Amino acid sequence: MITSFFSENLAFTAAFVFFVSLFAAYFTLPSIIYVVKQKNLMDKPNERSSHKEKTPTLGGISFFVSVVFTLFILRSFDADNVGINILAGVGVLFFVGLKDDLVGVNPSTKIIGQIIATVILFFGTNLKIISLDGFLGITDIPYWFSVLFSCGMVMAIVNSYNLIDGINGSASMVGMVIFASFAYLFYDAEMYYYVLLSILCIGFLLAFLRYNLSSKKRVFMGDTGSMIVGFLLAVLAIKFFALDTTSLENAVITPTNKVWVLLAIIFIPFFDTSRVFTTRVIRHGKPFKADRTHIHHILIDYLKITHAQASILLASINLIVFIIILLLNRALPSRWLCVVFIAIYAGLVGVLFYINRSYQTRKSKQKIRNVLDDILRKK
Repeated sequence: MITSFFSENLAFTAAFVFFVSLFAAYFTLPSIIYVVKQKNLMDKPNERSSHKEKTPTLGGISFFVSVVFTLFILRSFDADNVGINILAGVGVLFFVGLKDDLVGVNPSTKIIGQIIATVILFFGTNLKIISLDGFLGITDIPYWFSVLFSCGMVMAIVNSYNLIDGINGSASMVGMVIFASFAYLFYDAEMYYYVLLSILCIGFLLAFLRYNLSSKKRVFMGDTGSMIVGFLLAVLAIKFFALDTTSLENAVITPTNKVWVLLAIIFIPFFDTSRVFTTRVIRHGKPFKADRTHIHHILIDYLKITHAQASILLASINLIVFIIILLLNRALPSRWLCVVFIAIYAGLVGVLFYINRSYQTRKSKQKIRNVLDDILRKK
């Protein structure tokens, strides 16, 4: 009776899922903060930190609580039979992230955990990428390639999301924009389970944001939280990629353009990770060497804006890029939409290069000026 009521009332179910997730996280976080402070499990600032005082971490535990409390409500919408697999995959990454926050783990352990979670996600479900819909001339793909591609997608999204969690509010605000974008597209595609899953995630991220921006009860999500959120983003990305032509058309998406639409949905994590890794390789050949070249670091270091302002700006950029690519995807073929996407990417790189006043960037700018001066003198 209750299950049929939820399945027949989508708007009520969406509101119920949102508030259950919101309140589960909201009322769990104070207890987490209290225990973390009592046990001194605080995040200690270092030279790369954007905070100056010890801060409670493990806020991501509340995300796990919200998922556990809320996911059972969505069972009647679960046409792919994927709910229990999502919960199991989240559980794997929850314990990997929790151990990392408490005592630290090797990067290889994280990667193994992400691979296991992805394999669990596929086991016995209908969640499969079977075609690229003509992108780069590729249509149907074999199952083994689908699994490898999906594992790569999960690892890329989980780790890129983790990298934007560098200032207060950035991960939660950008995450909410991404989940809202997925919810909009899945609603048009009539994939209501994934709409509700997106709303579930918005609920606990909004509750977390209230504490993450607080000056008195601040808490970080930690790797526990970023891995859970990154995995749920990856689940939605895989489902979006797996949509058939009819569902894509319902969502007003040209099938050959779905790659660019997906990259627009996750634009800030994709942009920041790819730009930072490329810059590090060019400078010293070490893509994983930590520094303060992330987009959020540049904004607060050189524009002198607050964490909240920088986070709102990043979320707004992500939303604007998504809207632009979504509107143009019906009018432009894949190659021209690629040109637009690259132009947006390059334009933002140029803006960041202009406002960045770090030592390495000043050296690069001086080299460019010297080259231009040589060219002008020769003329």
